Amino acid sequence: MATARFLHAADLHLGSPLKSLGQRVPEAIHKSAIELVNTVFQNLVDTAIREQVDFVVIAGDIYDQADRDPAAQVRVTLGFNKLSKAGIKVFLVHGNHDPLTPDFLSGGMLPEGVVVFPAREVASYSVKMRNGAVVTVAGVSYETEKEESNLVPLFAQVKGDTIVGVLHTNVGGDNQHGNYAPCSVQDLENSPVNYWALGHIHDRQVHPTPKGFWAYPGNLQGRSTKPTECGPKGVLIVEVDEDGSLNTPKFVACDALRFQRLSVDLTTVDIYNSVIPMVVTALENAVSESDGQMLLVRLEFIGKSPIAIELNKNFEVLSEGIMNAVEPILAGGAVTKIENSCRNSINLEQARNRDNLLGHLLRELDSLDDPVVDDETFAAVENLLANSMGSKE
Repeated sequence: MATARFLHAADLHLGSPLKSLGQRVPEAIHKSAIELVNTVFQNLVDTAIREQVDFVVIAGDIYDQADRDPAAQVRVTLGFNKLSKAGIKVFLVHGNHDPLTPDFLSGGMLPEGVVVFPAREVASYSVKMRNGAVVTVAGVSYETEKEESNLVPLFAQVKGDTIVGVLHTNVGGDNQHGNYAPCSVQDLENSPVNYWALGHIHDRQVHPTPKGFWAYPGNLQGRSTKPTECGPKGVLIVEVDEDGSLNTPKFVACDALRFQRLSVDLTTVDIYNSVIPMVVTALENAVSESDGQMLLVRLEFIGKSPIAIELNKNFEVLSEGIMNAVEPILAGGAVTKIENSCRNSINLEQARNRDNLLGHLLRELDSLDDPVVDDETFAAVENLLANSMGSKE
């Protein structure tokens, strides 16, 4: 059975500054990172042409700010022109970062074949795919930065055998993102839409429904070492069969550089000089899995370790040693930040029974009828006292 394809993207955030690079990143690497990020929209365009898609949907936040970056607008216009010449239609909605305000209706002069969905009401268009399948693409834009209404009911009257709904929304109240145009999974499934092409949530998600799928492709390019910004970023390619049925979306990376959080567990480490070799090995593994992308890494030491006190005392010297050791490994990338969450591995029961200041304080805390701290804070105080005494068990 012949298949045709469309591309689903969202949260391009063009014109966004790179965040959390930190003072450790050399100026040359910072500049190179910005130049790379400016190529991601072209990566999307090239992917659409290479995958021979019939159309592209962009589910909001094309730009990072309501006052669109002029250079980003130029890149968008050039990219849309290239897609238009390739016979690829574009359907887009505006989200909370780039609402469709009256003084900015479409983001500039757009070529033929680019459709901007209106605010307040759903519009729909019929697309005949190259395999003969007919797909209805429907969508609605934000008119304000803070869209608080559930917009899913606006799609109730959309007609078609295979419907793609384009919407910028928070499904289920994800607390990592603003709760804009909130809706539930049940709302999505009760609609006539077969494929919900969603935007707003930066984590990639694909969920089957009785009619098809609802999906977030995630953002096109990571911008920081925040967990939702790390790892491969890109688009979803959705195949449509001749009868209009949908296949499971396929992820295709489009990012130009990659952010990553890397934890190094020192729980079993009892030799201080082995820390840097462990970091080097961890970063070599990360590089081998990065698809050749520039890596910007946030490094964190975790676990309870007998070298925690020594690590704390020598942390700045250790950090400089790490930066020097990993420079040739990252090949143009950098460690943006090094954090130490490693704690001393002490035996608190033995510490409580000691006839010293630490033992006395721990016993006093135990004796409180109505502790003024919760369990988590209590444990933290114990560990802080242990570290300050330099106790090792």
